[in-house]
Amino acid sequence: MNTAPFFWLIAAVGFLVLEGCTFNMTSIWFAIGAAAALISCLFTDLFRVQALLFIVVSVLCLLAFRPLAAKLRKAPTATNGDRNLGREAAVLTTVTAEEPGRVRLDGVDWNARCVTPGDILNPGDHCRVTEIHSTLLLVEPILTESRKA
Repeated sequence: MNTAPFFWLIAAVGFLVLEGCTFNMTSIWFAIGAAAALISCLFTDLFRVQALLFIVVSVLCLLAFRPLAAKLRKAPTATNGDRNLGREAAVLTTVTAEEPGRVRLDGVDWNARCVTPGDILNPGDHCRVTEIHSTLLLVEPILTESRKA
């Protein structure tokens, strides 16, 4: 009994499972190659021919469709909040890493939390926005000469 069809079937399913786990549009082309090799089992029992067909079909699919898949991936769309990254805000209420407080950025009050545990920002201090999570700003203190001492 020829075991090559089982090998190609397992390979095709394995590549499909791998693609389902990663979504990188890479292993799908090898699944197509394995399916082509599985179909070739109907016409020839030579494993070398099947393996060559697997390699050729996989490489052709990869070369032909990888640029198309790259075009279909959309770059993340910048939001209005992204323009606030790196900007300076004034602290309104005490802000720590454990307990959020309030900061004012361009006249708008935001919830804020310190990035680094142990940092404490008191009202009147200034901070820099490092990340934005929905309506929460992650901030770090701006070291002034008085804070460095």
